[in-house]
Order: sequence, then C-alpha cells, then structure tokens
Amino acid sequence: MRAEWRDLVRETVRSFDSDEVRGMWSVDWRRAREAFFEDHRSEIEAEPRRFRRGLLKANAVVLGLARRLAPPRRIVFAFVLVLVVLAIVEHAVADVPGWAHFVLLVAVLALTFLLAMELVDKLHFRDELVMARALQAQLVPRPLPEIGNFELAGESRVANTVGGDLYTFEPLPGGRVAVLFGDASGHGMAAGLVMAVTHAAFRTQLGVDPSPAAMAASLNRVLCETGSARSFFAGISGLLEPDGSFSAVVAGHPPVLKLDRTGRIVGRLGKGSYPLGIRRSTAWDLETAALAPGETLLFHSDGLAEARGEGGEEFGDARVEAVAARMAGARPGELVAALTAELDRFLGRVPADDDVSIAAVRRKLA
Repeated sequence: MRAEWRDLVRETVRSFDSDEVRGMWSVDWRRAREAFFEDHRSEIEAEPRRFRRGLLKANAVVLGLARRLAPPRRIVFAFVLVLVVLAIVEHAVADVPGWAHFVLLVAVLALTFLLAMELVDKLHFRDELVMARALQAQLVPRPLPEIGNFELAGESRVANTVGGDLYTFEPLPGGRVAVLFGDASGHGMAAGLVMAVTHAAFRTQLGVDPSPAAMAASLNRVLCETGSARSFFAGISGLLEPDGSFSAVVAGHPPVLKLDRTGRIVGRLGKGSYPLGIRRSTAWDLETAALAPGETLLFHSDGLAEARGEGGEEFGDARVEAVAARMAGARPGELVAALTAELDRFLGRVPADDDVSIAAVRRKLA
C-alpha cells in the first residue's frame, strides 16, 4: 500500500505542469462558471451592488452543484452545508470553539463521501464513453485512401469523449466517389447517436441510389422518423466523377471550398438551407463544380471557423483562406495538417468548444 502511495506521489510530481494549474482557473473554472451562471446571468448582471452580486454568484454555484446531484446526494450536500454554517457560527460566538472542529471534521468526511460517490459514477460513465468513442472511431476512416483519380485526407477532433462530426468517402463502380461530410446537432453522446444513425442510413442508400439528391432525401426521411427537431445533421452529400465533376447537396453546412493550384478560392458550394432531419418536405438545390488536375475541394465543419481562443476571438474564415493560400500546391494531407496546426496555435491551451473536422480531396495531376 505504501509503495502505491509513493508511486502516486512520484507520478504527480513528475507530471506537474504549472500551465495546467493556471489553466484550472483560466480555462476549467471559466467553463464551470459559464455552466453555473447560465440560468442566472441576467439577474447577476442587473445587480449593481458588488456584495449582492457576489451572493447571487455563490447562490448560483451552490444551486448548480445541487441540481447536478441525484436527490439522495442532495441531502448529503445540504447536510454538509448546514454543518459548515454551524461550525462558522460556533467559531464566531463561542470563546472556545471545540464543537466547531468536530462539526467541520464531520462535514469534511461527508463531503469526501459525496465526492467518492460522484467519482465512481464518473469513472463508470467514462468507461462507457470510451467504448462508444472506440466504436465511433471505426466510422471515421483515418487515414483516407487514394481512390481512383483522387487524393484524400481528413482529420476529426471531438470536443467531448464522443463527437458528432462525420466524414466518409466511399469508392463506387466506375471510379466514382460518394461523399458524406457533416456535423450532428448537439454534443457528446446525443450527437454521436445522430451521427451513427446518419452513417448507417448513408451506407444503406449507397446500394440504392448514391446521387446527392436521392441521398439527401433518404437521410432526411430517416432522421425525421428517428429523431426530433433538435436531432438533425448539417451535412454535405456529394458525388465525384472520374473526370473531376462534382455534384453536391449542401444542407445547413459551411460551404465546400474549391481551391485552384495556387491555393486561391475559386468557388464555393453551399448557399445556406435547412439541415437534414428538420422538415420532411424540404428540398435542396443540386450544386456542381469541376475539378481540374491539381485542384482541391476543402471541407470543414463549423467548429473550425467558430473556434474561440482565450480572448473570445473566433478562428474565422479568413484564417482558413490564409492557410489555403500559404499551402498552395500542397497535397491534401499537408493542407489538413497545416489547418490543424494553425488551429492548435490559435487555441493554445483553450479546449475547443465544438467538434472540428477537416477533409480535402485533390484531383491527381495528369
């Protein structure tokens, strides 16, 4: 037992990072505070007196913690709070605060018990999420293979353990390539379920009719039948022909960027429309483009452009375009890696709030 404690201390010292300690305040606490204050923000901001505003913030934190506990554990949490208040009062009014020490000890033990229960639940839930993530990873190919006349590359990062972004490039007879790229609504497990349903429906429809219009209609029907108005998929259904012709339906997703050999954006596919899974009667325009040898199609989820750095600034479309221009003539893998590296530099130690996916397809040089 002592050896295990010694190993734990050594691991803690060896892994200690002062930046992570600072990040507990600048990043972790900021995210927690946003969650706790979300329902009370207007009331807090409207209070002009600092002392009252502090009380409102403390109340929001305590209430937020209590709401996230199961009912029996709320009783333990309330018991701890009562004991702490009693200890403070005892210490303030008594000349010899002997009972205060005992009450505080009981409060600490009760709080430790509550923390242990929550930690066990978290570990159990994490194990389930890790299993879900492993299954989901099989749906997003990495690395992407070359298919016929096209070079491909992609990268996907999830904000939580399970993500909702999806991309797949499926070879079809005759050198054609079916494309699905998109972002399920929400975050975490809910988004992962929408993503899995969309992927399964896509694979089923491939054997029936892989054309973008038919694919979009099929995915929309399945998602409308299996989900709700909050369960949708903002995505791109496309079809690449061996000669570089590309047709696509863009449903509520950022446009596909067409890059020439100099890295200049010479076309955008996507005009804004409803995502898949919201309305059964929705129809989408079919958009087309043609890739000359050396030209590239660049796909990215909204998590890239909307990623926010520590100061609240968005990554933005301008940075995406600047990287594309700087990487003129690069192969898809190099372009995707450059965008990912630029995002990492921009975020620093701030975690991404949303899933981020990037993919590029280039028609091979003759």
